[in-house]
Amino acid sequence: GDYYVNRKKLPNGLDGLADKTEKMGMKFGLWFEPESVNEDSDLYRAHPDWAIHPARGEACLGRNQLLLDLTRSEVRDYIVENVSRVLDSAKISYVKWDMNRHMSDAYSAFLSNQGEFYHRYTMGLYEVLERIFTPRPHILFESCSSGGNRFDLGMLCYSPQIWSSDDT
Repeated sequence: GDYYVNRKKLPNGLDGLADKTEKMGMKFGLWFEPESVNEDSDLYRAHPDWAIHPARGEACLGRNQLLLDLTRSEVRDYIVENVSRVLDSAKISYVKWDMNRHMSDAYSAFLSNQGEFYHRYTMGLYEVLERIFTPRPHILFESCSSGGNRFDLGMLCYSPQIWSSDDT
């Protein structure tokens, strides 16, 4: 959920690492999982209501993560703003967008019709991808979801390449 460079690990930032990578004759890429949030993150501490929670009871953690509620415009705006800032901070040629955590608590307190949840979430994801990658056609965008769990025509509209298996 947090998108900032750890300067202790990368004192020259992502741009320094990308430049060094380019000088070695390679292109630089990043592996993101922007739909997920860890409870031990600045984002979750500031906006716990942005995570998907069931109507009653505790949220189900998967991989120590919750999912962000992409049915909400402010959540989509946050992802677009922060991922875009990172992508524009260095010469990034490739993005692998992963979604490893399975959705278990399909509920949004901000929807009047919960039967629309999955559709609105998916349409929210498509909006995020459109807003991030349309202005950046130089970035090869690859979709991944624990391998090929999102290998569908909708994702292929945004991602010309899909990671089909974690076994490859």
